[in-house]
Amino acid sequence: MASAAVKITVDEFLALPEIEDLHRELVHGEIWEEPLGNAGETHEIVKSNLLQALSVAAGWPRRFRVLVESSFRFREAVLIPDVSLLIQSDPTHFGRQTVLTSIPDIAIEIVSSDSATRLMEKIALYRESAVSEIWVLYPRLGTIAIYTKNAVREVRPADTLTSALLPGFALPLSELFS
Repeated sequence: MASAAVKITVDEFLALPEIEDLHRELVHGEIWEEPLGNAGETHEIVKSNLLQALSVAAGWPRRFRVLVESSFRFREAVLIPDVSLLIQSDPTHFGRQTVLTSIPDIAIEIVSSDSATRLMEKIALYRESAVSEIWVLYPRLGTIAIYTKNAVREVRPADTLTSALLPGFALPLSELFS
């Protein structure tokens, strides 16, 4: 007789000791773990290209905040998007919380190691938590899927990435994935 996996709460998850070099998320009471640095060179180069473009677009004084690998609490889940943008939900003060409780306006996942099932579960949680846009980057295909509350839009290799949430931001995919 197989035993059921033990499910834990967000509070129990947050009380676990940190383990260096381990990426850990909580989804539906289940801990997802993988070694840090497991994503690979392509993942990191695409993330770097995106961060540079977003940092320029954020400007100074800052129009929005760009976060990398930050932990967010989504109801009964803790997720770590590769990149997240706080535009309207930018916290006005910073406490000593171990995870951010504000909801990112844009959550960005760069596909390199997540299984399709896990990725779809994360997208569903982002949508349920009112993340305005979820960008899923597919470096091998040179495409992006942008999920909103009620739709999915594909940005193809010859296209330019834009967002209604980021007026004036335009990034050709040929530059992002180069």
